[in-house]
Amino acid sequence: MIWGQILWGALLAGLLGFSFHRAWKWEHGTEAHVLFSEKYGKETYVFVPPTVLFWILLVFLMMFVWFFGLQNGLLLFMALAVEVLLLLSVYYVVLLILLPILRKRFSARACAVLWLVPAFLSWQAHGLIGTLPMPRITIYLPHHMLSIIGAVWVSGFLAVGGYYTISHLGFYTRVRKHSAPEMNNEICAIWKHEQEALDYRRPVALLRADVSAPFSMGQTKRTRCTVLPEHDYTKEELSMIFRHELHHLQRCDVDTKVFLCLCNALCWFNPLVWIATRNAADDLERSCDEIVIEKMGDLERRAYANLLLDSAVPEKGFTTCLSAAAGTLRYRLKSIMNQQKRMVGTALLMMAIFSCVMCFGIVSVSDTRGSLTSLILEPGTEIQAIYDGKSLDILKWDDSALRETLEKIKLEHIAGLRKPVLDGKQMTFMLPGGRFVSMTDQVLVVHDYHKYNSTSDCYLIKSPVDWDALYACFK
Repeated sequence: MIWGQILWGALLAGLLGFSFHRAWKWEHGTEAHVLFSEKYGKETYVFVPPTVLFWILLVFLMMFVWFFGLQNGLLLFMALAVEVLLLLSVYYVVLLILLPILRKRFSARACAVLWLVPAFLSWQAHGLIGTLPMPRITIYLPHHMLSIIGAVWVSGFLAVGGYYTISHLGFYTRVRKHSAPEMNNEICAIWKHEQEALDYRRPVALLRADVSAPFSMGQTKRTRCTVLPEHDYTKEELSMIFRHELHHLQRCDVDTKVFLCLCNALCWFNPLVWIATRNAADDLERSCDEIVIEKMGDLERRAYANLLLDSAVPEKGFTTCLSAAAGTLRYRLKSIMNQQKRMVGTALLMMAIFSCVMCFGIVSVSDTRGSLTSLILEPGTEIQAIYDGKSLDILKWDDSALRETLEKIKLEHIAGLRKPVLDGKQMTFMLPGGRFVSMTDQVLVVHDYHKYNSTSDCYLIKSPVDWDALYACFK
């Protein structure tokens, strides 16, 4: 099983490394390989737009309910959601700890992409369900409490997600209602020149509105726009503003802002995730600063820093704002005025996603605990046949002694999907209704032979199996 995980991790690492390297070459004026149509020019987002996480989770929910029924489907989705939340939380906490070192040694672009690794991984790693190892750590959430926990989590998710959505829609509506297309030919010429220089061909409306700072927003052809405040800028300042915002649009950074808000909504109970997403937004802006000032001299960088200071305002809605609040500016200005040569970070990203794949599945949710007899061989359940690991039929056994021995085996039911490989010493019990119970030293699996769409119930064995005592029950 481990080889399937290694191969999957290597594949994802290779795809991420290729995508990041191609985006880096495009942004630095070097031609790179094109996999798909160039209809919209050079789009430099890495791998896939990060908002795909939300849609994939929704698809999984519908698939689970469709194939396994409402109750079992919701239980499986809850276990999946917990694994996603654990992945986001642990990964972001580790990244927060390492962030000061990473920012000193690696490019801001690589640091910004590091925050998106869970979006690239969390949905794809579930393709490994057939090869994932059984978890080493379980979080016990009693079955009867899952509905309550789920309801509380969903309520928080809807409250936070609804707040973000309503705030953005209100802001977007106000801006579009009180804005007008930019009519100055000279400004439009600078805008077009910067678009052509970056080879970005998606339609973007250039607007003027009563706002405090330049920003971009929108994810579709009809909503995508860059907004300028009612302020007179020099040609040089306009070029800097347009270059900054167009890089955001090329990278689908509006989608990234939506993803970060989605992370806050998913992990609304974890303050460390909120801190992490704030740092992720900082790296997002810093990475655009990095590419804009790359070929600037000291005077131009100073002018760019002054432009950021003059435009400092809090962010609103799902937007990429040229300049955010004071806390963010300190980090950005220090980086602008003290340029240092840093490593690109392709290998770092590949290592990050490979490590995540290898760690995926170590922790899962357990919803039931108890002995083997209490969970599977309840009173009145007849054992119809027994097979050892070589599929030899054991014809006779002492039923009371066998049940007494099996009572000593303690189990934890894994709520998520698993398909473990049964290696080593093994024993299988045939029960009424076509149910088979296969047991090894570490894992027990219950499968219903007559139900094609049923899932195999997987249990971790939490106490040593006394094989000598078991075989002593056989005649």
